Amino acid sequence: MAATASSLSDLHALHQRAKALRDRLISAPKTLAAREVAVTKRQTELEAAKKALQDARIKIKTRETQVQSHNSKIDDLKVKLNTVKKNEEYKAIQNQIAHDKASITKIEDEILESMGAVEQQAGEVKKLEEDVAKLVKEVAANKQQIESQSEEQKAQLASLEAAIVDAEAVIPEDHRERYKRTVKQKGPDALAQIESGACSSCFVSVTPQMMTQLVSKADITFCLTCGCILYLAEEDIPNTRRR
Repeated sequence: MAATASSLSDLHALHQRAKALRDRLISAPKTLAAREVAVTKRQTELEAAKKALQDARIKIKTRETQVQSHNSKIDDLKVKLNTVKKNEEYKAIQNQIAHDKASITKIEDEILESMGAVEQQAGEVKKLEEDVAKLVKEVAANKQQIESQSEEQKAQLASLEAAIVDAEAVIPEDHRERYKRTVKQKGPDALAQIESGACSSCFVSVTPQMMTQLVSKADITFCLTCGCILYLAEEDIPNTRRR
């Protein structure tokens, strides 16, 4: 079978399609893994936000306990106030009561401020929970889609690889080893079309002798610069020029 421009073009297209499928089979799991890492990161942020919210609520409870303690102390001081006989001691207890009341006022202000912050934190935690739930759902759906498509893509790739083996029959036996080495090195870029008299891989112009060889289909032509197997575009093939 002669290595015509059409057969080499078809072989090139098969290599390109196989490469695209391999890339998808490799990139899809990587993309999924990256999204799973993103989910884990968001879950960590959510746990940290929940812990901060819990700590803030405990702090409010502690402040409330302090208010109760001051109130109990004031009640005790008021009882003691009725039993003291010395004026100095009476005034000292009154000062202590005033001090405790001032402490209560300060703590209650702090509690109100903390409650506002806790309310905001709770809103942020709720939003994070919604975001994480959405991400988990999306990643699960993405994983299911990748798994369902993977088998189909593997079957398509096996079919393409078989078609490539059949299409490689156009490569003459004496050029087969060089062709295989070029494909191993360059993959689908082992073949290149001639565009405007130059190799479409390295953009170096081909010699008149090489162009004659390509037109006459006398033999496989390798680019002298990049080593690709060259073939003519359809419009450059004699007697097949597009009108």
